Amino acid sequence: MTDAGSACAAWRLRQIVVGTDFSAAGEQALGRAAQLAREHRARLTLAHIVLASRWEDVGTQIANAANIAIVSPEEAQRTADEMLQRRAAELSARDGLACDARVASGRPALELARIAADTGADLLVVGAKGEHPVRSLMMGTTSQKLLRVANCPVLVVKLGPAVDYASVLAPTDFSAPARCALEATAALLPQAHLHVAHAFELPYDGLMRFAGVDEAAVAQYHAAAHERLMQQLVEWTAAAAVPTSRRTLHVEHGHAPTRIEDWVKTTRADLVVIAAHGKSELESTLLGSVSLRTVLTARCDVLLFRGAMFG
Repeated sequence: MTDAGSACAAWRLRQIVVGTDFSAAGEQALGRAAQLAREHRARLTLAHIVLASRWEDVGTQIANAANIAIVSPEEAQRTADEMLQRRAAELSARDGLACDARVASGRPALELARIAADTGADLLVVGAKGEHPVRSLMMGTTSQKLLRVANCPVLVVKLGPAVDYASVLAPTDFSAPARCALEATAALLPQAHLHVAHAFELPYDGLMRFAGVDEAAVAQYHAAAHERLMQQLVEWTAAAAVPTSRRTLHVEHGHAPTRIEDWVKTTRADLVVIAAHGKSELESTLLGSVSLRTVLTARCDVLLFRGAMFG
């Protein structure tokens, strides 16, 4: 195993940061983060971000236009701090967790990423949707932005109540970051079954059909590629030291986001694990605006690793 592979397998949760905006989605994220903190005896930091400029908040602009009174950013920050401190004390008393609370002002994604960096977080947990759907629709969700700026893995939570992850879908492009993500997930969730999946599209598919190549010949072309890629996946997964008893391998022809949607359903996945890196075709596929939204709209949690996270 390479040094990078060793670092991935040795990934441990010692510090977790969870972002909450006190919405239902924020509570789901907090529940998952608390569960992981209990299981791994990690320290938990509760974080809330108040927008630095209330004029950046589309909802507030609408409220102002309608002459609806709103609280000042300073009052919102004081209230949030009181609520977070109370919540941290409750978790400490009930579950024996080491908890603290952080309130900051600014842009949510950037500030949450900064808090994660300041605390040395091993994981940043957020809800899939916030309390401002209009702003999210127009400006992109905090979770989507975090996937691009955080320097630690990001868990986007959509399932609740928090139950153990039993079925995990891990799409791969056979890259080193994908292997890191698989090894880290296998170590983090020792009871989960891992569905390791590769979607492929072949060059000249469309050209062959346009040229009238016999469908049987096209099917043979696909079958040969499937066999070769399945063997590659077997060897790649074995090199990641995932026992055969814990894994099921999938290779299918088709567009990756579409195949991922199908696999989420057929494997009944509780979690999708995505690895992304600068020059990967998978990253351009999975982190493009349309495809990222496809992954994030899957009815399960999403855990993202970026290549730089493990050096």
